Amino acid sequence: MFEAILAGLAALSTPQAILFMIIGVCYGLMIGILPGLGGIVAIALLLPFTYGHELAATLALLLGAHIATIWGGSVTSILFNVPGAAKSLALVFDGHPMTQQGHASRALGASATAALLGGLMGAIFLAFSIPIVRPLMLALGPSEYLMMALWGLTIIATFSEGSLLKGFVATSLGIMIAYVGMDPVSGTPRFWFGNVYLLDGISFPVAMIGLFAVAEMIKLYVKGGAIVDRVPGEEKSSVFDGVRDALQHWWLILRSSLLGLWIGVLPGVGASVGGIAAYAQAAQMSKTPERFGKGAVEGVIAPDATLGANEGGGLMPTLAFGIPGGESMAILLVAFLSMGIVPGPQMLTSELDLVFSMVWIIVIANLLTTLIGLAISSRLAKLPTLNPNVMIPLVLSVCFLGAFATRGLVEDVLVAALFGVIGYLLDKYRYSRANFVIGMVLADMIERNLHISMGLYGNLFVLTRPITLAMLIFIIFTTALPLIRQLRRQKTMATGSVI
Repeated sequence: MFEAILAGLAALSTPQAILFMIIGVCYGLMIGILPGLGGIVAIALLLPFTYGHELAATLALLLGAHIATIWGGSVTSILFNVPGAAKSLALVFDGHPMTQQGHASRALGASATAALLGGLMGAIFLAFSIPIVRPLMLALGPSEYLMMALWGLTIIATFSEGSLLKGFVATSLGIMIAYVGMDPVSGTPRFWFGNVYLLDGISFPVAMIGLFAVAEMIKLYVKGGAIVDRVPGEEKSSVFDGVRDALQHWWLILRSSLLGLWIGVLPGVGASVGGIAAYAQAAQMSKTPERFGKGAVEGVIAPDATLGANEGGGLMPTLAFGIPGGESMAILLVAFLSMGIVPGPQMLTSELDLVFSMVWIIVIANLLTTLIGLAISSRLAKLPTLNPNVMIPLVLSVCFLGAFATRGLVEDVLVAALFGVIGYLLDKYRYSRANFVIGMVLADMIERNLHISMGLYGNLFVLTRPITLAMLIFIIFTTALPLIRQLRRQKTMATGSVI
């Protein structure tokens, strides 16, 4: 095994592999920062360039770009309140409030460090855990995936801004939007109103661009002034404050990374669910959950650590069993096959050096991304202070270009504009956009796995599946815990006031 580790590193020491790694990371950062694109688009655009080069160099190009998009997507979430991709959604909840409070550099530093540490854990996991995780993967079924989706919904209360009813209304609207298009069970159209365009459903990246980026530009136009009301350079913290925050919250990073690994291993769950789950975990286990959604640095650290670790977890089933752990892994699987790499158990024996090359790529790409990210964060933090006459046309141009690029449809640009208005109205009347999005993300997963579970295990599948029952009990406990803490806090305050 030691020989395979050294052979994997040696394959990446050629000039071409080093050059391709640097190109991949820089390219991934640029693509990641563009709203609506992300890792899937980054890899897809690189596929034509995977022929005729060294195998290790090509892998360095693809995986390097993919890794870099993680932090690239976090940048726009933090600075402009728009997810660079679906998986970066959870970063807007506390990342952008930190920007508004003058802590953009701190948020970017914490984000880059958390992604690095999570990515390193993912690489270590990929190297050593394949024989261990396989039986755990096979033990889970659709009912367990359903429980994970329901767990994600428990975070609704965190963003309800004092009105749980408004939180449920916003989530329900998101679920309704997710159900536009073809029914995955019966194959019948829903909410399409005779419009062929709606048969494919509402594109999630397009909706996110509208709900956050376009809505923020509408708010900026109505309010006047810059996104952040301060002069350029008036940052209240530095990048290294964020690095220090991440290191101080090492236990949170460890928990979130383990969650990201687990989510990555599960086929079809995807990184977007992992980010939301990590945020929910951080908020529910915090002693001060009321800070979340208002600029808590833990709300930045947890999702990014999960996203970083998710890549190592997602590669494990992709390489060992040919089962993609998510959408990005599906594109990578196509790339592997085009290069003559056939995933399967044989990779752990005859091609072990290739597996360790990928492990080293994850490590090196994460280090490069973090170094570049920390170097440019202070400059990136100045972008929200730009004059609105410059900012609004610039951001809207990028947003509508990103909306069009997702599927190449003009209708997507119109949908982005419509969701911009919806996002503005939701924010104006204090209906949480976060809850709206959570409903959109989890609706399909809940519906699909509920129908499959009932078909396979019967209507009482919760009682007949021990793991499912245990997960349900865990969900109830984690949901009730913040409420219990709040009641205790209120009781303590009432006792103190009486005294």
